[in-house]
Order: sequence, then C-alpha cells, then structure tokens
Amino acid sequence: MEVHYPASEEVVKSPRRSAWKLHHTSHEIEQSPSKKELGYKNFDWKESVDYDENNSKKETVSQDQGTTSLLKFFLFVACVGSSMFGMDQALLSSVALFAPEALHLTSNEWSWISSGATLGATFGAIAAVPFNWLIGRKKVLMLSSLLYIAGVVMATAAENFIVLLLGRVIMGVGMGTEAMTIPIYISEVAPKSHRVLMGDVVDAIFIHVHPGSWRYMIGSGAIGPILQLVCVFFFPESPRWLLKNGRREDAQKAFSSFRRPTPISEQEYNEMVERVEQELRESSSSGIVWKDIFTNPRVRATFMIGLLVSLAQQWNGATALGYYEPTIFTELGLDTFQAVYVTVPIGFWMLLWTIPPYFLLDKLGRRKTLLFTFPIFIIGLIISGTTILQHSPKKKAIGFFVGLALYYIGYEQGISPLAWALNGEIYELHVRNIGMAWGASTLLGSAFVSTYTFSRQVAALSLPGVFGLYAALSTIFWILLFFFLPETGNVSLEGVRDRFEGGLTSIAKRNWKNIQSKKKDSSLILPGFQK
Repeated sequence: MEVHYPASEEVVKSPRRSAWKLHHTSHEIEQSPSKKELGYKNFDWKESVDYDENNSKKETVSQDQGTTSLLKFFLFVACVGSSMFGMDQALLSSVALFAPEALHLTSNEWSWISSGATLGATFGAIAAVPFNWLIGRKKVLMLSSLLYIAGVVMATAAENFIVLLLGRVIMGVGMGTEAMTIPIYISEVAPKSHRVLMGDVVDAIFIHVHPGSWRYMIGSGAIGPILQLVCVFFFPESPRWLLKNGRREDAQKAFSSFRRPTPISEQEYNEMVERVEQELRESSSSGIVWKDIFTNPRVRATFMIGLLVSLAQQWNGATALGYYEPTIFTELGLDTFQAVYVTVPIGFWMLLWTIPPYFLLDKLGRRKTLLFTFPIFIIGLIISGTTILQHSPKKKAIGFFVGLALYYIGYEQGISPLAWALNGEIYELHVRNIGMAWGASTLLGSAFVSTYTFSRQVAALSLPGVFGLYAALSTIFWILLFFFLPETGNVSLEGVRDRFEGGLTSIAKRNWKNIQSKKKDSSLILPGFQK
C-alpha cells in the first residue's frame, strides 16, 4: 500500500479555513490510496460548509474528529480500568481497620500488605514494555485483568499473611501492566475523576454486613477488571501496533472501527503511518537509544524531569496517606465506623477537584499549573500536621480536615494528573517506551516505599513530624521544578523536543531569563517561538 502524506496546504489544523482550501483538501484526500484501502466513501466537504464571505467560515465539518461509538465506549472502559489503583487504595484503607485483627497481623506485616500492590505494580510497569511490544496492547490489557482478578480472589480468601501478600502482589502486577498499557493505547485518558469515590462508597456499604465484611470490601475490587476483561475482548487491537508488525490491512480495519471518515481522521491515519515508519527506523539501533539517554543533554533532561515529577507525585504522602486515612481518623478520636463513613465526603471532595484540570491544563499550561498548585497542598500539609498537636479534640479534627481539604485542592489539580501527563509527552519517539516505563516504575516504586515505611515514619517522627517531612520534601520539589521544568503544553512533539534543548542548565537559564524580564508568565520561549 502506498501511503499518502498530506502536503502543507492539505493539513486541516484549524476550523477557520477558506472554502477553497477545504475543498482542495477533500479533493486531494479523494486521491489518497490509503483512503480507498480504508473503505472511505466520497464526501462533498464543500457543500457541508457553513461559510460567510465576510466573517470567514463559521462552522465546518473539518471540526469532526470522526469519533465512533466504539471509541467512546472504549474510552469509558479504559476509565473504569484506570480507576483500579484508586479503588484499591480506598478499599484497603478501610480494610486496615478490620483485617489485621482478624488475621492476627503485626504492624510490620500490615505494612507489607498495604504496599504489596504498589510493589507488584512497579514490576508490572517494567514488564509491560516488552509485553506491549511482543503481544500487543489488547492482549496485555486482558492479561492485566486476569492477574488483577486472580490477586483479588487470593486476597479475599486469604487466611494468613503469606497468601494475602501474594494476592496483593499479583494484583499489583496486573495494576502496573495496565498503568503502562492504557496511556500507550489511547494516549492520555481522564480516569481519576471517578477513582477514589467508588471505593469509599463500597466500604460504607459493606461495613455493617458481618464481622468478616472486610473480605467483601477486598472482593469488590474485582468488579472493574471483570468488566474490563469482558469488554476488551471485543475491541480491535491498536492500529499502531498492527502497523509496527507489518499488518497494514488489519491496522486499517481497526482504525476504521474507531474513526469515521473525515479529513482530520484521514490526515491522522497518514501521520500515524509516517510516525510508525520513523520509529521503526530509529528503533533499529538500540545502542544509539541508550547512548542518547546517557550522553545527549536534551534526551537526558527529559528523563531527569520524568524522575522529578514522579518522585514529587508520591513523596508528598498521597498514596501513603490514602492507604492509612481511616487509621489516622481513629487517632483523631473517631470510632471505627465513623472513620469509614467520613471517607465518603472526602472522596466527593477529591472528585470535585479532579474536574478543573481537564478544562484548564491546556489553557494555563503545565508549568504554571504546577507552580501555582504546589503551595496550596504544602500549606494544607502544614495545617493538618500542626493542628494534630491541639489538645482540644474538636479543634484537632476541624483543623486537620481543613488542611486535608486544602491538600486535595492543590494535589488533585496539579502534580497528581501532571506527573502522568508529563511522562507521556516529554520523551522523544525513539526513547518513549523506555521513558514511560522509567516514569511509571519510579512513581509506583515511590508509592511502594512511602506506603511500606509509613508506620515506621510515624514511629520515628510522630504523625505531625511526618506531615512536616512531606511538606519539606514538596517544597524542595517545588523549587527544583521552578528552575528546571519547561512549558510543554500546546506545542507539537517537535516543539516539546526544542524546549529541552541544551539540557537542564539551559532550561534553568531560559526560565530565569524569562523571570528577570518580568514576562506575564514563566513559559519557556525559544528563538523562533512567539508568545
């Protein structure tokens, strides 16, 4: 099959294009061999345009992305699958109030149980790279669902520490492979808006069932992977993976299942073919890939920033606090049932603040959003940590929850989604798989270490001291991001590459120059870029 690459005048980048250019685009696309092979029908784009000679085009079919119902349903299933990590965090935090006593577990053993899933996820994220390359995204997602279900079943039926830990680790491997595969398969999805709340509600439902209700809480975690396993079975494989493996006809069929025929979808298919061919050429020399990572300042800088945002996302206490939240509430004076029920409004509050980023991130930019939200959750950590020292139970509880509310306002709008977003967009094509594995394994490994050591942190520093530690670490991350993070929003992949030119030192100099010149924002501006 001959691949048609659109010329510069063919590319439909904006809905505001002239009727002639739109007609020219459609005419050229009609001649595309790939269009015929995809089974696209003839469209008269010119007749479909609402055009005003004086005010330019008001509305055009070029806005149509060609999204099919199957793609929308796939995105929904991906969101459910992506919620598994948050679901587990919310479920296990309440299980911690019942299971240790039922199974006669020590504090050290429960630390392993709490962190077991993140430990497995770390290995799963690393293992996902070769598996995604060898067997494809669809099969890896199905495998991750099976691993997750198997782990949940083991943990639900566990009668001792070893079986419960093995179940948690196996479940975590499934969680990690999925965490790596979903971003690769559908780029950035927005799963976190439905994530934690579901687990909190399930906990509240099962808490009064009977003394073994914690098993129902753990077992309910299988709902998501079962749904994902059944649905993914009917989805086609990733067109990109099929192209990489020389299955062009299958790739065209898969693409046409997800996208209807429009100028934009045709253009994007041709661009995908071109990018895949480029990736295949560049991946043929693995020695150059690893050499670039260690010796090329531009490429090395992306890995350092990926490391920094991954560490920053976890070493503010997010995952550790999530797994131990109800336990902390009991120390504030709440009884067991109150500690479980209070997580429901907290889940609603977190849900509320996960919505704004999906409307504001591209408008405000990654850098500005991070620098603005960091102080918010740092102040929240300080308030929660200091009010624990109050002697009045009422003042202690009020102050702690006010601080927690501030913490989630800053965290859920900033570093929580942006750690994943940045790791998905900063790496160059020939190192992207390695880069995403680097970022995901660092993030999940940090989640394991911070969760496993949380009880030891409290024993050594006290609970207020731990909050102070996280506030101090977050302040350090904030300063480092202030100097070394370039703006990567609203630019092409080539533009992102240019933002890292010269390495970290050059990025810091450009950021500082922008600050000194008193620009309205601290976005990175290079020669050839206009504000």
